[in-house]
Amino acid sequence: MKITKFDHSTILLEKEGEKIIFDPVEITHALPKLEGIIAIIITHRHGDHCQPEVIKRIMADNPNAKILTTNDNLANFTEFDSDPVNDGETKQIGKFKLSFFGKYHAFILPGVILCENTGVIIDDTIINPGDSFDTPPIKAPILLVPFCAPWCKTSEVVNYISKVRPQTAIPVHDALLSDFGQGITYNVVNGACEKIGTTLKYLRPGEAMDC
Repeated sequence: MKITKFDHSTILLEKEGEKIIFDPVEITHALPKLEGIIAIIITHRHGDHCQPEVIKRIMADNPNAKILTTNDNLANFTEFDSDPVNDGETKQIGKFKLSFFGKYHAFILPGVILCENTGVIIDDTIINPGDSFDTPPIKAPILLVPFCAPWCKTSEVVNYISKVRPQTAIPVHDALLSDFGQGITYNVVNGACEKIGTTLKYLRPGEAMDC
């Protein structure tokens, strides 16, 4: 499987000629033309993860793709083949096994639930928690770890990696950081990762790795 990171939390996965994309957005970089997409997974409805105009453009190039998202986000996509996802559910989409976990977006203000959020485990290999630090139900070698948000601080990033214990952690949710801030955050988190044997792998927008 090949992982390509784009802007913020946008992740493209390719496996045996099939592609799925998570949270496709354009914040600081434009997405390339995407073809061969069989599914778009939207972890929640916030604008830094869900931009309907971008999704409609992808669907125009991939009319047979399926959209999977939370129940409170489905109304944005009634014109497409779209399904809700729920905590504990597993779906087989093409060659990809998708296991969903978690229910809600992380708190920004204590006790205030902003919206639903789904985490996803892909092929028991990659964990994508969306906007949460929910503990996945299984161990997996790769974690897409949120790096910067109004709802998290660096110590919580480190604690989450320490709890999940992946072999590799890939920073996502990082569009809020300047290059300077990215470097500082990376160095702090990387130091903690080295102590537990986790490799912190930073991918710039458009960069890819195999797993």
